[in-house]
Amino acid sequence: MFRSTVVKPVIAALSALAMICIAAPGFAQSGEKFPSRPIKMIVAFAAGGSSDILARTIAQQFSLRTGSTMVVENKPGASSAIAMEYVAKAAPDGYTLLWGSDSTVLQPLMHKDFPVDPMRDLTPLTKLGVAPSVISVKAGLPVNSIKELIDLAKSKPGALHYGHGGIGGTHHLAFEEFNHRAGINIGHVPYKGTAPLVTDTLAGNLDVAVTGTVEVAKYAAPGGLIRVLAVMGEKRAPSMPNVPTMIESGFPGLTSGSWFGVLGPKGLPPQAADFLTKNIMAAAETPEFRKIAATLDMPVEPTSGPDTVKFMVDKTARFKETIARSGFKLN
Repeated sequence: MFRSTVVKPVIAALSALAMICIAAPGFAQSGEKFPSRPIKMIVAFAAGGSSDILARTIAQQFSLRTGSTMVVENKPGASSAIAMEYVAKAAPDGYTLLWGSDSTVLQPLMHKDFPVDPMRDLTPLTKLGVAPSVISVKAGLPVNSIKELIDLAKSKPGALHYGHGGIGGTHHLAFEEFNHRAGINIGHVPYKGTAPLVTDTLAGNLDVAVTGTVEVAKYAAPGGLIRVLAVMGEKRAPSMPNVPTMIESGFPGLTSGSWFGVLGPKGLPPQAADFLTKNIMAAAETPEFRKIAATLDMPVEPTSGPDTVKFMVDKTARFKETIARSGFKLN
């Protein structure tokens, strides 16, 4: 049974960051040079997916750069709770890290009794980048822009539906924010992952799809079976440079995507936190990592610990507002 937690983002985040300045018990006294043994990167998803591949690339490049071993350990299940709780309860010595993603922020908001509050129980070290979401439509839908989609939705209330890869996920919440800001009500159809919703869009059975760029790029050529209307990143996606952003489409600040980063337990000693942040950020700048990130249209933009805290606090506030407004039932 999950124990009850209350998310208090700003205060908790600042407290967690301040704990970096307090050395973990025994760390300072031992005089141990960090790192002196392998570092574990815990991934909340099964091997082979985007999170796992990105994490393994960081681990490899970190190891090559520092001469220290970093290994990836997959602990999927329980809506990321297994991995997050494992890291939150680990000794705050820098040898156990969490590969952070949307689930790190989202799942505690979607479950009343989630065992970990990321802003209270974890130390954000760096955010490495955000792979943007995109809004696409089936080829037969007579729209070529976000404005035209809004006009069509207003002219046919309740007639259009969009698909997303799971209730409470990034794509779902992003489109609900769009629905709200545009003053429309395109109904949602939850799928178990993005593959089946792309299949239905290709077949003309689904009006609108919300995915990452990688899922639809090969179908989005002129005359293709899917038409991408907008990218939800800060900038246009390299794989589809002619597609405008939501910002360009008249929705300033409406950005969304799958972010990736690294966190540790609260109370990391400063020398460990500094070493990890510096070298993980450097690993992200390598050609090997950039090549993998490019397949997701993810700009590599590593941020510091404090900037990562701010990013997560902002994300939490936006997600909480959308969840409350949309009336989702928490599990």
